[in-house]
Amino acid sequence: MTKSSIRAWLIKRFTMAILIPSLVTAAVGTTMIRRQVYSQAQAQVNSDLEGAKEIWRNYLESLKDAIRIHATRMVIYRSLDQRDPSGLEDEMERVRRAEGLDILTLTDSSGCVFYRTRNPSLTGDNQAEDQIVRTAMKKMAPASGAEIVTAEELAKESPELARRALMEITPTPKSGPSAKARETSGMVLKAAAPVFYAGGRRFLGVLCGGILINRNYQIVDKVRKIVFKEEMYDKREVGTATIFQDDVRISTNVINADGSRAITTRVSAEVAEEVLRGGRTWRGRAFVVNDWYLAAYEPIRDIENRTIGMLYVGTLERPFDDSLWRTLFIFLGITLLGVGLVCGVAITIAGSISRPIHAMAEAAKKVAEGDYSPQVEVTSEDEIGYLAECFNRMVRELSRANQELRQWAENLESKVEERTAQLRAMQGSLIQTEKLAAIGKLAAGVAHEINNPLTGILTNSSLMLQDLPADDPRRDDLQIVVDETLRCRKIVKGLLDFSRQTKPQKQTLDLNGVLQDVFDLVRNQASFRDIEIDTEPDRSLPPVMADRDQMRQVVLNIVLNAAEAMPNGGKIRASTSSDPKTNQVQIRIQDTGPGIPDEIKNKLFEPFFTTKKTGTGLGLAIAYGIMERHRGTISVDSAPGRGTTITLRIPAQAEEADD
Repeated sequence: MTKSSIRAWLIKRFTMAILIPSLVTAAVGTTMIRRQVYSQAQAQVNSDLEGAKEIWRNYLESLKDAIRIHATRMVIYRSLDQRDPSGLEDEMERVRRAEGLDILTLTDSSGCVFYRTRNPSLTGDNQAEDQIVRTAMKKMAPASGAEIVTAEELAKESPELARRALMEITPTPKSGPSAKARETSGMVLKAAAPVFYAGGRRFLGVLCGGILINRNYQIVDKVRKIVFKEEMYDKREVGTATIFQDDVRISTNVINADGSRAITTRVSAEVAEEVLRGGRTWRGRAFVVNDWYLAAYEPIRDIENRTIGMLYVGTLERPFDDSLWRTLFIFLGITLLGVGLVCGVAITIAGSISRPIHAMAEAAKKVAEGDYSPQVEVTSEDEIGYLAECFNRMVRELSRANQELRQWAENLESKVEERTAQLRAMQGSLIQTEKLAAIGKLAAGVAHEINNPLTGILTNSSLMLQDLPADDPRRDDLQIVVDETLRCRKIVKGLLDFSRQTKPQKQTLDLNGVLQDVFDLVRNQASFRDIEIDTEPDRSLPPVMADRDQMRQVVLNIVLNAAEAMPNGGKIRASTSSDPKTNQVQIRIQDTGPGIPDEIKNKLFEPFFTTKKTGTGLGLAIAYGIMERHRGTISVDSAPGRGTTITLRIPAQAEEADD
């Protein structure tokens, strides 16, 4: 009787001593892991939302740039000036298709429609009250934004657009009550730019273009591709994006149960109240159509700051839930295994185990308090000794598991930060690349259009200048014509060089030699007489695979800019070095000039941006393109009063692979 009671007492006590701390540890650990995982997941969703917003802004900026550029075309301002639209049909349709526009309309200076690309027969209606057009006319500058366009206005452009915008609203779980059964208007990304007569002397009208978002999936699919990398889980997209018009999905890659896109469905009442009525960003766990997501909703506002819709990004919650359940099952399995071992040992032993059991109970108490250092002394080789060894091993495993969990959480946070930095760098590179490509196409067209008449002007004015007597008062005027025409020809050459983007003719190249060639070329020029040149080449510099002429062009452009920044003299210091860790070779060119103000530093590599009276603004843009085609980088470190340092980095020869 006594033996049986001791055995039962031991089983009960051992079970309580192991089961309760294990369950508490499992519960606390699961809660902590769940909180950490969801916290990191929400941080990722916030980062995804920023990426989606950047893509949205890029679309608006690209649209505005395209309309601004096309508004300067000669055929457009001549048609407005002569009030003759007969020559616009082919050109306007070509522009609309090339830019992927749904709407392309030209108005006169009062806002009345002069030409409508998709419906040329309908003209004369007034667009002056349109938000974007009104802003462009008021500020005499390009404007862009999102706006809601009625079915009647869409039908004026094309009946097909009105049909695309028409949506029978689908009842959706968790959405609020609504008396509206269909949506007839559409959300349009629109841009407008004023049209001036050549040279900007006279305002003639406004060129307006737009893209209908309804049933247009380019933006949401680009978000899924760039931000979410099109990741899949259990045959479902992990990341989704949606554009709402008011509370109705008009463009989305959220999928219905039948595999179709969930357009015409509505957002939940909670989100609609917070975002549409309150104008605030909503973040959290949301039921989206037919599943739960970790989501973020951002208000979409028109140019007058009125909320007209929402931009949504969300990550499927199921992968996180599955991971948490697996963790919970592991915890429970370890707990049950520990309890089973303790009960088995308690049944087989009797009174001689009180002292080691007491020692283990004390150690277990410390482990439950978070101290994983205690180890039970093994005094025998029987079951008691084996139990003590198992206990010690369990404590070590728990300590190791706890350490791994902490390291895992730290690594996860660092990976999130690294991923965020990569996204930002990728977005910046994408913006610059798209900008250079668009302006390059324009540059080629403009250069070829004006090159022939420019040659005629230069030839005839030069001949006239030769024929005039030396004392003829008209010689000064003709000389100005010749000089300015030569300057125009220089600009045209720069445009052609910028647009061609010649593929590098790569060969094994010593950058020290490139640097020396450039300084030998400029050292005796007049602009360098008061400038001290100091070179520090790295004699152990590894060779690179690069185009010699293009690299000379980059270095020469930077050196000439440095000299022009120091008209009263100064110092240029140039050095080369290599970095074995990144396998890159770099050239640093430093001047003692006045430095570059912060407000223009980010514009240095934009085409046509210049602070010089006679500059073309293409030198650094061409240099940027050359470094990009060499898989290299160009960076600027400058501030007013402390000079400018420009660093060129290019992979060493061992890094180079076939293009």
